[in-house]
Amino acid sequence: MMHTIARSRSRDGSGISVADRVPPVSSPRAAAPRRSWGRRDVLLWQGLTAVLLIGAWALGWAGEVLPRALLPAPWEVLVAGAGLITTAPFWAALGSTLLAAVMGLLISVAIGVPLGLIMGLAPAAYRSSLLIIDVGRSFPSIALLPVLILVIGTTVEMKVFVIVSGIVWPILLQTYYGARRVDPVVNDTVRSYRIPPLLHFAKVLLPNAAPFAVTGIRIAASAAILIALGVEVLTLNPGMGGNLARAQTDGAPALALAYLVYAGLLGWILYRALTFVEDRLLVWNRRGKGGAR
Repeated sequence: MMHTIARSRSRDGSGISVADRVPPVSSPRAAAPRRSWGRRDVLLWQGLTAVLLIGAWALGWAGEVLPRALLPAPWEVLVAGAGLITTAPFWAALGSTLLAAVMGLLISVAIGVPLGLIMGLAPAAYRSSLLIIDVGRSFPSIALLPVLILVIGTTVEMKVFVIVSGIVWPILLQTYYGARRVDPVVNDTVRSYRIPPLLHFAKVLLPNAAPFAVTGIRIAASAAILIALGVEVLTLNPGMGGNLARAQTDGAPALALAYLVYAGLLGWILYRALTFVEDRLLVWNRRGKGGAR
């Protein structure tokens, strides 16, 4: 046995033993664990990105790379935005835009969630309405404005109708996808044990569809602010978009851009508020993802 070990470690003509040729094998435990990103890291990188973008904007303005007549300096927008907060017309415009967006969102939820659940329960209903859904979600809702202005006029109802026609589709489709993602084993169990339809809806269908429906609602909330702003800009309807268009017409680009920044902040706040509500209501979904976002 000792002779065999000695022969396996004998040297060849190069003077290097066979054992010396074998590269060391690193243990998987020796590898450094990957550092996961925490919430503070994400916020830090988001802040750095915003600072870099504002810095590039300021440098482009100072070097006259950007047209000064159309895009003011960042500090001019900051001064105009700070002055807006103390004025009553700003808060009235913000309330008008927010009211139309929230009304459109609530109506879209009342339409999209029940229809999505029905189509999830009855695939034939989804197949029969697939053409209408594809056309509806591809059609630009702003294109309805000329007809709606003639029929309804530049009213709040017209603005809400355009918002609903643009945001109901993601809510409907997300709810449908959630209703269809029920485990086949669970469906077989429900049929085998003859679970009552109401209990099936409350304990199986709704918990599966709720996270998807809430995702669609969050997407639709930001889109509702954008559509409301676009309608107000094109029709000079009372709201942040109407004030933005009037400021641009009056030759105040800093004021117009300040309204645009506030509209973006409004959409972000609405999105974060819905995320907070989702994390509190859909606790099982948050735990399945490994914690809060």
